[in-house]
Amino acid sequence: MVSWNKILGVASVAAATALLGMVAFDVPYFKSVYFLRIDLGNGTASTVAADQTNAFIDLGALGFCTDLQDGRGLQCSPAHVGYNLSDASQFINGTLPPALSAGVNAVASTLTKVLVLHIVAFGIALISFAFALLAFFGAPIADCCSSCFCGFAGSAAFAVFIFDIAFFEIIKKRVTEEGNSGSAVMGNALYFTLIAWLLLFITPILFLIGRCCGCCIPSSNNKPKF
Repeated sequence: MVSWNKILGVASVAAATALLGMVAFDVPYFKSVYFLRIDLGNGTASTVAADQTNAFIDLGALGFCTDLQDGRGLQCSPAHVGYNLSDASQFINGTLPPALSAGVNAVASTLTKVLVLHIVAFGIALISFAFALLAFFGAPIADCCSSCFCGFAGSAAFAVFIFDIAFFEIIKKRVTEEGNSGSAVMGNALYFTLIAWLLLFITPILFLIGRCCGCCIPSSNNKPKF
């Protein structure tokens, strides 16, 4: 009989891995998931695309998507590690908006290289999920390996979450310093990363509780005979 802690453990690792996967391959792949939205006009950026009336650009781990509100819809850059916001010029007629000035672009092109760590965190979580499945089907050593890799994945998720906060604050400050260039808002990718970290933090505790309870519950073979 499968114990409840293994069921919850596999479910939580699966959810965390899925969230980290969505974050690692957000825009330009998952276009509704992004780290930061920069308003390219003089209004206020919105976190909901339907309510966004000004041109904007969404920043992801491997690229960006922009909607200039010119009827062409959302257009995205090719996916690669460490992208440059000046690439948005291919979608814009004329000069780049103030929000994509040289100062903002220089900082963004450096910081976006570090966003590849989200792919590393996703890879570790994927290994942890594989061990969790093995533990679910009864492989003895998989319990320990799953807990270890959950810890590694949780540490990686927490580290990249801290970087995401710093990334957001630095870019937002640079955009604000440009003056009359709109605003920047936090994207849902940061919340997904936070939730994934919490799930990976809880999972090893579930496995530990299950092992402790399993040691304390006597098996049917050890019951006294009358």
